[in-house]
Amino acid sequence: MAPPVRFKKGNKVFGQGDSADVALLLIEGTLSAIVEADDKEQVVGKIKAGEIVGEQALFVSHGRRTATVEASEDCSCLILSPQVMDRAAENAAIVALEKHLLGSQARRIRGTNLTIQKAWKEDGVGAAKSDGDKKQKSGLMKRLGSLFGGRG
Repeated sequence: MAPPVRFKKGNKVFGQGDSADVALLLIEGTLSAIVEADDKEQVVGKIKAGEIVGEQALFVSHGRRTATVEASEDCSCLILSPQVMDRAAENAAIVALEKHLLGSQARRIRGTNLTIQKAWKEDGVGAAKSDGDKKQKSGLMKRLGSLFGGRG
């Protein structure tokens, strides 16, 4: 149901902007998520064994990859397709995989929220009520852009 695939260190797994049709469950190794913007690359996350990457493909038809994913070291993965997830009711292992996926998503969202809150607090946005607000907000946007690979 979920065929294995291997990637050598340095291999591109997914490309930012590519069509998203499958996700991967990383069994062994480490992957890096990289966002490209303005001819610059920013590593925005590390995927470790036991985590799922590219999960948007399981839930969004005709989606696009939001980051490039590369093998930081030799990796072994299982390919997860939307069809595999559709069979969840037939297979207790897929139900467990879905629960794991939801937990992973919750942890990633929490990590992103904490990063944004930290940047917000460090830039003092929300505390000031003067003409400097625009400069502070602009500074925050630049900071968030540097953290997540955007322009800011």
